[in-house]
Amino acid sequence: MSKEEYLKVLRQKLKKLPNEEINAALDFYNEYFEEAGEENTAEVIAKLGSPSLVSTQILAEYALKGLDNESSTAKKGLSAVWFIILAILASPIALPLLLFVIILIFTLVLICGTFLLTFFLLTFSLALGGIFSIVAGFAVIAQHWQTSLFFIGIGLTASGIGILLYPPLILVTKNMSNSLAKWLKRLLDKIMYKRKEGLKNENL
Repeated sequence: MSKEEYLKVLRQKLKKLPNEEINAALDFYNEYFEEAGEENTAEVIAKLGSPSLVSTQILAEYALKGLDNESSTAKKGLSAVWFIILAILASPIALPLLLFVIILIFTLVLICGTFLLTFFLLTFSLALGGIFSIVAGFAVIAQHWQTSLFFIGIGLTASGIGILLYPPLILVTKNMSNSLAKWLKRLLDKIMYKRKEGLKNENL
């Protein structure tokens, strides 16, 4: 495989990234090849590993950028999880191990997703139910003001709880997605380490 072919495949593997990230990665590896010299292309490729191997590391590193910053959002954490899952699925690992990893990831995502969905539905139901209760209270105010006040009070309480639960929901989503992304990154690192060790043993 030539340098041009290697970089072309690498670009294809990184198509999920923003263009500036792709260009930065390709520039870096192009310089790496240039410094080594054309006569050492095969050695450089052997040292770097396949484009799939390199792309998994780039995807994972990109996914984890800025997760520990205060400006990090729940959306960024969820994107990080998605990018690392793509990186793991793109990694050159044996089929039995890949199936195990897929099942493990699916189970973790299902558990986290179920928890977050339940939290979201609770928050949404309280807020929406509170609004309906307030509307119902105003609807019967002419017939029975005591009942009206009761419904309005219940509605304000429920809506208030729903609104108060929204920030914790965002925070929990952010922390859970960040933790899951970091755990998946450690899993990817272990897969890559075993893969590199296997390649070393094959070359001995």
